[in-house]
Amino acid sequence: MLQLTDVDVAALLEKTDVVGTVREVFLAHAAGRTVLPEESCLRWTNDEGESCRSLNMPGLVEIDGRRFAGTKIINASLGNPARGLARAGGLILLFDLTTARPVCALDAAHISAGRTAAVSVLATELLWAAPARAVAVVGAGALAEAHLDLALRRWPSVRRVRVRERAAALAERLGDTHRTVAFHVTATAEQAVREADLVIPVTTTTSGYIPADWIAEGAVVVNVSLDDLTPEALSAADQVVVDDWSLVAADTTRILGRMHRAGDVLPPPRHRDPQGARPRPAVEVTAELCDLVGGSAAGRTSATDRVIVNPFGMSLHDVAVAGRIYQEFLT
Repeated sequence: MLQLTDVDVAALLEKTDVVGTVREVFLAHAAGRTVLPEESCLRWTNDEGESCRSLNMPGLVEIDGRRFAGTKIINASLGNPARGLARAGGLILLFDLTTARPVCALDAAHISAGRTAAVSVLATELLWAAPARAVAVVGAGALAEAHLDLALRRWPSVRRVRVRERAAALAERLGDTHRTVAFHVTATAEQAVREADLVIPVTTTTSGYIPADWIAEGAVVVNVSLDDLTPEALSAADQVVVDDWSLVAADTTRILGRMHRAGDVLPPPRHRDPQGARPRPAVEVTAELCDLVGGSAAGRTSATDRVIVNPFGMSLHDVAVAGRIYQEFLT
């Protein structure tokens, strides 16, 4: 079995169109050329009293006439940053489709961060009222850096970036590269979020803190994290978009999954029971991202709509990006 380290993966990722790959996966998912089982999660508390978990996320996808199958195993401990370690890390295993044997193991960190940022960027481009000029990122880790790095390389429109104090070093580092962008370090999350036309929370919080009145008219919020948004912020949004409804429906941990289980979420149109009553109060999920990419659902309806995207994370993207990296390595 071939093993590709984080250094190998980072180098190969530079040659990969991750946003394009993510788009192709959404099209494949809409066309039924995917298999996306439920993820499994093992949780425990370590000897230091810290929360730990291990996710196993399998998937199969066909893009460009080629099928890729595999699984992402991603583990995390909330105490790792204090140890000088990344909070999360893991492996992606690719399988031979004839023998089912693992043929390649890839370090997952760069792929996971890269495809997460790519989904956020693609969703934003599908749903923004105009190219983003003011971006707020709440978080200071690898996901914050991956999102800002990709957005700033892809969007020359960005003129202002606001981050929290913990991300001051990240802002300084990116500011040295992107000199046309003004970086502002704020004392509070509210100062970062207000007036931004794109908000990306990438934290580990389990308590909502972003209310509806922080979100500007016309803004897009990509809720990458678990619980940064309050239930009221979701209920007040003009549009709520998810990557895949089945992941939301199966979830017991994240805010949108919990609200669905409480009967407070109306599924996207093609998943609704025609005879079912609309819950009150309700978050109405207006579309899945594959519907927007494929054109079977419209994007925003007004320039003033407040749009929330809540991607839960599809293993199909990790497997597809890993598959393309593997093919690049072989050639």
